[in-house]
Amino acid sequence: MLGMGVQVGDIIRVRNGLLDSQYRQTNHMLSSATAREDIYNQIEVILQEPSETAIGSQINEFFREFSHLAADPENTAIRNTIVQKSKSLTEAFRGQSEQITKLSESIKNNAMAAVDQVNEIARQIAELNGKITGNEFNSFGANDLRDRRDMLVDRLSDYMKVSYSENSRGQITVVAEGMNLVSGVKANTLKAELSNDGGNLQLAIKGSNGNSGLIKSGKLGALLQMHNQEIPDLMEKLDTLAAGFIEEVNRIHSAGQGLATGDPPTPSTGINFFTGNSASTINISSEILNDVSKIAASNDGTPGNGDVALAISNIRNTKIFNGGTQTLDDYYTGIIKNMAIDIETAQNSRHSNQLLKEQIQNQRESESGVSLDEEYDLTKSGEQQ
Repeated sequence: MLGMGVQVGDIIRVRNGLLDSQYRQTNHMLSSATAREDIYNQIEVILQEPSETAIGSQINEFFREFSHLAADPENTAIRNTIVQKSKSLTEAFRGQSEQITKLSESIKNNAMAAVDQVNEIARQIAELNGKITGNEFNSFGANDLRDRRDMLVDRLSDYMKVSYSENSRGQITVVAEGMNLVSGVKANTLKAELSNDGGNLQLAIKGSNGNSGLIKSGKLGALLQMHNQEIPDLMEKLDTLAAGFIEEVNRIHSAGQGLATGDPPTPSTGINFFTGNSASTINISSEILNDVSKIAASNDGTPGNGDVALAISNIRNTKIFNGGTQTLDDYYTGIIKNMAIDIETAQNSRHSNQLLKEQIQNQRESESGVSLDEEYDLTKSGEQQ
């Protein structure tokens, strides 16, 4: 309390450096897990598993119709259904590829915005460093300014792992995973830019070379990891799935024969069913789209022969991925299972770190007698002055 002859300058500022460090350590881990969980949840929505519109279901429908054609090779209705199912499948591949690309762009924009926030916080810390030195050396006291600065360091730990040291003038140097963000009254500017190949998002202090490997924690670290590693890895797996599927279907289909048409009746041969070589480029051959009689069901043109259609339907059981060790279903299921594991890991990390953060926060407030929420409000108020 003030009064009873106690001066403002006599107020003792209570801080527990160990609790502060533990709080910030837990905070950057929580922010990282939260950001990763959010992105994984968005990926889960894109993949739509399990659902009738998901790629897995569409592939099963494709193979099912070819098994029907194997039993009735001349049936035009089944051939039309194959084209419709194939359209849905190719649209699912292209749609997911497009949505994943858009998600990557969104993550990049969020990372850019996070960098702007980091730079603003660093600027405010540097400004407070100067005010604290001026006030303390003029005997005005700077406890409120120090509290505000500590709160800013807390906020900085949302984005990355941070540590700091204080000099004899009361100024702090803030280090974020090897990069000096604040040195006394100078705030270094963090920049984010794409690598020369336009792929990875890199971070560096302005004036130095980018090195995104420096930032591995906090919200910013999670965004970098998702943009530079997880999203490209998912896209590569989806492209591998599409390419393997296209190649195997075309290999079998091009060796077969369509229905004999024309005068004299002649079966079509050597036609690929699909075009493209990735999730974003897969499509149905224009020859198949324009004439379903060119769908190859037979290997010799004999009426009732559906050997090629049967072989295509059996691709689902053929080990064509990972060096002939996985079927198409094995490979795709692996993608979905890994995604589920990633989501669960992020959820568990978020939950455990949220509980730990709350425990540490309660300890800090108990020792200081000041609510961190109230302190945050005061900090925001001070920033607006």
